[in-house]
Amino acid sequence: MTMPTPPGIGRRTLLGAALPALALGPFAARAQAPVPIADMHSHYGLINRTLRDSGLAEDLRAQRVALVAWSLPSDLRWIRATPSGIEQFREPEPGSLSSFFLQTMSRMRAYLAENGLKTVLTGADVDACIAGDAGVVLASEGTDFLEGRLDNLDKFRDLGLRHVQLVHYIRNPVGDFQTAPPSHGGLSELGKQLVQACNAKGMLVDLAHSPGPSLDQALAISKVPMVFSHGWVDRSEGSWSGAAGYLRRRLSLEQAKKIAAGGGVVGLWGFALGSPGPSRTPGRGNWTVSRGDTRGYARELANLIGWLGADHVAIGTDIEGVGSSWSVNDYSHVRKVVEALQDMKLPGSVVEKVAFANYARVLKTALAAGR
Repeated sequence: MTMPTPPGIGRRTLLGAALPALALGPFAARAQAPVPIADMHSHYGLINRTLRDSGLAEDLRAQRVALVAWSLPSDLRWIRATPSGIEQFREPEPGSLSSFFLQTMSRMRAYLAENGLKTVLTGADVDACIAGDAGVVLASEGTDFLEGRLDNLDKFRDLGLRHVQLVHYIRNPVGDFQTAPPSHGGLSELGKQLVQACNAKGMLVDLAHSPGPSLDQALAISKVPMVFSHGWVDRSEGSWSGAAGYLRRRLSLEQAKKIAAGGGVVGLWGFALGSPGPSRTPGRGNWTVSRGDTRGYARELANLIGWLGADHVAIGTDIEGVGSSWSVNDYSHVRKVVEALQDMKLPGSVVEKVAFANYARVLKTALAAGR
């Protein structure tokens, strides 16, 4: 989750000759069965929409969304938006983080049951969703619900949690996060044990919001690939003291390549600026996608493919987590992003990897590691 932020300017060179093809219309492959979609990070129906009336189930089915990591921010009641980012504004009472997460997850589970959506728990479930079902991976954004106790993880795994982002926006005993001064030197001892526990229990570790030292420590510990589900990549890393939230959330290219080298996947978010500029100078902290600009989002995905390779890039929309600063806000928009990639005449295998297969692969690997 991020926040609406001030206008900025664009960045980076793109994927060469493929990009002018964005101006092309739909081509013949569009008439075939639609490519499945996977989203590594979505808050659909949890922040801006009312869950019961959100239309999530209908949207997933209509747009052939095979997998969505439905992410519950574990600190949602304790954070607020400011002109420069998101910040913690109050301290949680003992037990309140766990009870909030438990109550909200119960509502999410009830919605899935009422609407006949598959809860993804095993590799076989992943395969079934790619084959035709609409599946939801219950995910956390932050592990504040543990209340500092690793033995609380089993309770939430038993409820279906399979995708675990370590940190978000509030002070916690697990590790540092990108938007605040560090206090742990990366991951705490508890945070390191948490990575090991997720491996052992078949839960995918998500490094989003974690700074460089935490990434390095988690990569040294984890026995299976991990994801950085949502954010963006620039030549240089963001700083917690950056002028705007989206600048702080930058992952450096070097860090992204480390995640890829470990077999992992980096998800590009659907964040947008009101007035992005034309400059693409590397390392300037620039972002080029304007509001509602699905082709701009596709253009950035293509650029990231050029940097990391097709096996290590995925979609992580952050739907409802970016407020009004969105390039995509439902799955008809995400379908347009996939169609824009197809219009660029990227190989079909590349489009499929980015659209769904990369997330499916790392998720299955993590699920299979559990005992």
